[in-house]
Amino acid sequence: MKNLVLPEIEEYAEAHSSLESEVCRALREETYRTMAIPHMVVGPLEGAFLKMMAQLVGATRVLEIGMFTGYSALCLAEVLPDEGRLITCEIDPDSVAVARRYFAKSPHGKKIDIRVG
Repeated sequence: MKNLVLPEIEEYAEAHSSLESEVCRALREETYRTMAIPHMVVGPLEGAFLKMMAQLVGATRVLEIGMFTGYSALCLAEVLPDEGRLITCEIDPDSVAVARRYFAKSPHGKKIDIRVG
C-alpha cells in the first residue's frame, strides 16, 4: 500500500507526537502479527489525530461504524471523560475477540460498548 506522505515526514511526525499507550501499542502489534489484513488498523499518528479531534470538540459520546481490532476505539476511549461512552459496530467475530481482550486490559475499556452483527 502506498503512503500518502514521505516516510521521512511520517517518522518525524511520530517522533514529535504524543506516544501511544502501552495497551494500544500491544494491540497494534498483535493486529499486525495475527490478522489477515493488518493494514486496516489505524496507526499511532491517526490515533493521535482522532484523540485530538475528540478533545477539541469535547466529545462525550462516539459512534464508530467498523472497529476492526479496536485500535481507534481504544484511542478515542482514552480521551473520553469517565462517564463517556463509545458504541462501536463490527461484523467479524475474530476481530471482536481481539478487541475485547485489549479493552479488558485498559482502564478505558469500560467506556466501550461493542455491537456485533
